[in-house]
Amino acid sequence: MTTPFPNVRSLDLASEEPGTGELVSSANAFLDEFRWAKPTGKIWVGEAIPEVLGVFLLELDPGFEDIDRYIWVVVGDVPPAYISSEHARSPKEALEGYVAEMRAWVRAVENGEPVDHLIPVNGAATKANAVALKSRLEFIAARILTGELAKGSQPS
Repeated sequence: MTTPFPNVRSLDLASEEPGTGELVSSANAFLDEFRWAKPTGKIWVGEAIPEVLGVFLLELDPGFEDIDRYIWVVVGDVPPAYISSEHARSPKEALEGYVAEMRAWVRAVENGEPVDHLIPVNGAATKANAVALKSRLEFIAARILTGELAKGSQPS
């Protein structure tokens, strides 16, 4: 299967790190929540660190004109989210977009501002959730986006 974007690889669970299948299942379950998201079954791996983070590119059957054919899904020990492939052309760009959007949510919660116009987060807009998410986002920015954490390795 050819890759539609750079820096992704076809998903082959037999050769992936143990635990990657759970990340893929989480990505599919997350998309199942949206009626407009009809995956074709084609999925590519941008990043997979079992029990920590998965960035996957999924092909959708766009039933409507305004639905992207490809969508990035971020899952793991973070709130799941999707990022449009129109705004992110690589796994790194998708993850950078995810971090930026989630940081905006954290800032709003910290400042007591409404979050309903921001990226949806599957948790209550509480200070405790903001602190926990902020910590995870700092880890992603410092260890994953910089490339310090090797693919498939576990955090220290």
